[in-house]
Amino acid sequence: MSCKQPYLASFPASPHQLGAPQPRPLIRFLTGTHDLTNTTPIPGPVKKAAAVALLQDHDFFLHCDPHLTGYKALPPPTEPYKSFKVPADIVPLGAASGDGHKVKLYEVTDHVPNPVWDSNVLSTEEFVDFADGVWVRIRSPMGVVMETTWIVREGEGQLELVEDVHISCNRMLMGIVKGSVEGNWRKIHEKIVARMVEDAKKGEGAP
Repeated sequence: MSCKQPYLASFPASPHQLGAPQPRPLIRFLTGTHDLTNTTPIPGPVKKAAAVALLQDHDFFLHCDPHLTGYKALPPPTEPYKSFKVPADIVPLGAASGDGHKVKLYEVTDHVPNPVWDSNVLSTEEFVDFADGVWVRIRSPMGVVMETTWIVREGEGQLELVEDVHISCNRMLMGIVKGSVEGNWRKIHEKIVARMVEDAKKGEGAP
């Protein structure tokens, strides 16, 4: 996607985009979806507020991607409510005060060796912070769309990092996309949790 193109015009239709045309029957037939949930315990002495704040550090979050080669921020949409729709259970920070939900946009470049498309993959990612974490929609070439919800919640005696993933793409690509998620999530979670623990230990030692 060229950064000179209009933001909305450069995107494929998404089921969560307001006003998007309904997919034609053939497209619906060729498009598959898959849901995954990945959970990792967070050891003490990490506090929930600090863990959530780390998830909402978009620069750190983006650099947890093992394939990342670079990214840049894009201009925000002028009318986010007309351009986007987030899941009903996500209440964006600022929504209650009437500020509108804060969508942060990034153009992300990954190097992903694969047999189908060019290894240098240019995607657009939408970040929405909310009380328990961050919601991210990734739009990649060939109509691949991933929506991920990252939260920190109370588990059995300790906090947990939970990642819910919804994949929508051509059925022929599903195996590649799903395999990439399943192959990388543990490394990503380990990096995030390690930073949470490191920050917590630094906080304990502070005067």
